Amino acid sequence: MMKATCRFAAALLALLLGACASSPPTLVALPSFVGGMRPQGDDSRASLSLRPVTLPGYLDTYAVVLDRKANTLRVAEDSEWAERLRDAVTRTVRDALSHRLGSSRVLMRGEHRVADAELTIEFLRLDPSDGVLELDARWSFVCTARGLPVRAGRTQLRTPLAAGTTSAVAAATANALAQFADVLASQTWCDKGA
Repeated sequence: MMKATCRFAAALLALLLGACASSPPTLVALPSFVGGMRPQGDDSRASLSLRPVTLPGYLDTYAVVLDRKANTLRVAEDSEWAERLRDAVTRTVRDALSHRLGSSRVLMRGEHRVADAELTIEFLRLDPSDGVLELDARWSFVCTARGLPVRAGRTQLRTPLAAGTTSAVAAATANALAQFADVLASQTWCDKGA
């Protein structure tokens, strides 16, 4: 009887441990979408460095937000971002700007050159809601030379979502960031000729 009880307890424990063990989450990477404007090859325009972007706290995690209704978020249960979303967004915007402006004009972190301007971006929204991805961001170009004006603005974009899946959210986010990079690349900041 004792042997049967021990076997039953061991089998029950194995079932409980198996039920508690879950497969690791699927990691979702933010694609680097660089389509859009091409570099103009004009070396007279100023260089810039992109500071790490700021995201709302509810987005600055690994959870992938699938939908937002008022103050309620629906997140993916079995997937998460492959890297912190702030880092992925900063990288994607920097890569898109490098493609549009030329890699010599967009400085990488750790480069030993001083940029003509620093670009700061604060995202107020970058999440899906009602079938679209909403991007709302404040941005500013601050010139490193004293006496030059700050160029600032706010951009709001809506990009359609193909579906309510993590891959569709990642694709729509990359597309929205590419459109945002077009807006930023069209701005004039600290131009030598201005």
